[in-house]
Amino acid sequence: MSGIAIFDLDRTMTSRGCFTPFIFYVAKKRPSRFLSLPHIFFAVIANTLGFYERDDVKLLMWRKVVGGLPHEVAVAMGKTFTHNWVQNELRNQTHAIIKKHREAGDRLILATAAMDIIADPFGQILGFDEIICTRTGWTADNRVSGHFDGKNCYGEEKLRRVQLTTRDFTFSQSTAYSDHITDLRLLLWAKNGVAVNPHHPLLDAAGRHGLRIEDWD
Repeated sequence: MSGIAIFDLDRTMTSRGCFTPFIFYVAKKRPSRFLSLPHIFFAVIANTLGFYERDDVKLLMWRKVVGGLPHEVAVAMGKTFTHNWVQNELRNQTHAIIKKHREAGDRLILATAAMDIIADPFGQILGFDEIICTRTGWTADNRVSGHFDGKNCYGEEKLRRVQLTTRDFTFSQSTAYSDHITDLRLLLWAKNGVAVNPHHPLLDAAGRHGLRIEDWD
């Protein structure tokens, strides 16, 4: 019987995160939005010092730069950005690992904190069966709102949504891939948790918990 394979996106399948590059990509096409960068910069510093939550910084960046875009414009920008991202930012082994699971008949699940505008085309290009991500909120006139549709798909929220999505599946095994310590519970929940090019906190935790460690570069 086939299983499921759960993939994180940023710095797991890719060499770097996509959120901030996408923010700058949009800002270049909306130059007036660069006026928001000092506000964003100070929020990032406040987050580093513990005065501002990570989710709040992400939402602030989204609201200040992407907020107000018409649906068709935002989606088109996401597709163009993602196409270039897939071409240039994937780790060397990403395609091979996905292919291995697909040929085994596994259900492919992309589980990421990335925004749907990026995650949806990314998952579609690479042939994922299910995409779990942070969803964009839309206004009544179908523009990007100043809020997410639900919670940021990060850490415990990501695990909750993966468990919800997979609760009706019968599978002999599950494999989860991530680079970051915030996905440790997800990696331990899966039958096979794999730390991919992990940063130091996850590398240490992987050793303590017996998780497999892989270098996809």
